[in-house]
Parts: sequence; structure tokens; C-alpha cells
Amino acid sequence: MKSYEKGVKEKIEQDRALPPKLDLSLLKYFWQAGPFSGRSNKTIPKFLRKIEVLKTFTDNELRILSKYLHLRQFLPDEPVFEQGDLGVGFYFVYTGQIDIRVQYDEFDEQIEDARTKLDGRKVLSLEVYDYFGELALLQENNFRTATALSRDSSQLLGIFKPDLEVLIDEYPIVATKLLQSISVILANRLFSITSEVRALKMKIANMEENYEKLREDKGEEEK
Repeated sequence: MKSYEKGVKEKIEQDRALPPKLDLSLLKYFWQAGPFSGRSNKTIPKFLRKIEVLKTFTDNELRILSKYLHLRQFLPDEPVFEQGDLGVGFYFVYTGQIDIRVQYDEFDEQIEDARTKLDGRKVLSLEVYDYFGELALLQENNFRTATALSRDSSQLLGIFKPDLEVLIDEYPIVATKLLQSISVILANRLFSITSEVRALKMKIANMEENYEKLREDKGEEEK
């Protein structure tokens, strides 16, 4: 099955129309954002307001941003993108869950299960209000380092590179805020990776220290 993002990339390369964007009028947006929008709290405006990295946006800036977003329904096990695909989009999980999987070398002897070799190992599960794929909006040639699969039925809100380019031209302040938000995401991810690397180095150092101690103790016993 061809990934959703690969199909979008083909449309971009062929200069064809992208999937439809959200079409919420000014009145409809602010009605759905308010307390009188009905029993359901699941509206696009309320969803965007709860995303942590968009907290600096005003309500009107979120409304403007929503005009450049695409809402897409995904079937169970449908790929959003696959490892090695050229990235073109940044996504927010609106409903459902997205599994992030990493493909291993087919000759990796440590992996015995054939399906795991084919689909990769799950390294992360993303839920409502989570986001992923942000590097695609910043890098010219961003190849996906993992596969994103819809676990069950799910919905994503996405923005693609051409959308961002138009947003920069038409609403530079909103575009700047979005890019700042992406910078915050990347900074947080880098901090997490740095912390994990530091913890791993300490663990390796402790293992080496224990190993040397065992060697010394064994040498003393042999004497």
C-alpha cells in the first residue's frame, strides 16, 4: 500500500491539487471555539487550542492556521509515511493512535519474527494532541527515519511544504509562530536525546567499571 505522504509528494511534483483544506468560516470557527458549540468538545478550534506548542497563538491566529490544514481519515494499518520516504508534511493526531516503527536490516539475526522484520519494531505510540514529522517543513530533503502507521481508525491534521510557503507569503506572523513552535519541538527532542545519551554513557561506564573489578577479583583469586 502506497503511503499517504508519497501520494501527496507525487501531486506536488506533478503540480496537481493537494487534498482539500479545512474550510471553516470565521463565524463557524469561533462558534465551535466557544462554550455554546454543542455537547461535543471535539471541534477543530478546541483541539488546536489544547496543543501545547501552539499555546502562544491567539484564537484568530489559530483560525488562520486552520485554513492551511488538511484533515485526513486513516484506516487501520494504513501508512502515513514509510521509512525512507521524502518527507513533505507535519501532522497533529486529531483522533486515534499512530505507531512509529523503525525498519531493521533484513539480515539482523536478532530479529526472528518475519512480520517484525517486514513492519519494523514499534518504538513509540502517539495519541491525540501529539504531533510528528516536523523536520519535513524545515529540511529541503528530509528522508523519513521511521514509518508512521495508523493503529486503528484515526484522523490527522497536516500541513505540507507548499501550504507553509503560501502561509509565509500571506500571513508571515502566523508562519513565523509556526516555525518557532517547530523549533521548540526540535529543541525538546534534542534535549531528550541528549539526556538519554548521557544516561547511556553513564551506564556503559558503570558496566566497564564493574567488568574491570571482576577481572581484578578473578586475578586475585588465581594468585
